[in-house]
Amino acid sequence: MGTAALGRPGEPRSAEAKDDSSALGQSLAQLLKRPEISIEHLAGILRDAAPEFFQRGNSPNSPGIGLSSEVRNELKSVETEIKYAGYLHQQQRSIDRLKKAEQRAIPEWFDYRSVSGLSREMQEKLLNIRPRTLGHASRIPGVTPAAVSLVNVYIEIQGRRRAQAAAL
Repeated sequence: MGTAALGRPGEPRSAEAKDDSSALGQSLAQLLKRPEISIEHLAGILRDAAPEFFQRGNSPNSPGIGLSSEVRNELKSVETEIKYAGYLHQQQRSIDRLKKAEQRAIPEWFDYRSVSGLSREMQEKLLNIRPRTLGHASRIPGVTPAAVSLVNVYIEIQGRRRAQAAAL
């Protein structure tokens, strides 16, 4: 498929269309991920591939004139999913990391006073409540996400130090 098929909506597809050899061999979904390409640019190709889809919502008296709002909305929905799939995947990975971190146990031996950057107020709250997991710590009123993040880092640091000391 060459990019000659890509034209403005309603324009005939011709060889005079902008020649962009970087589009050769790419799927329509890959092309749609480009910021300068919208679903309307691909409507002609899609109409050829699935004419019955484009006939939905059109009245029998005006076949082929424009896109019905039903079809346009569905196309825009597909465009959004394709364009933002990478971001959504990245967001899902972040959520998974957070869930994993929330389940991380805070060892009994952990010393909150050794966490530099943790306010005295945070230290006292955490020492008094002694949360068992980072998730539990994050739900303590007044304990900030930054404080929980610091505790997470220091659990790792103190754990390594204890492992090294035990190995000696």
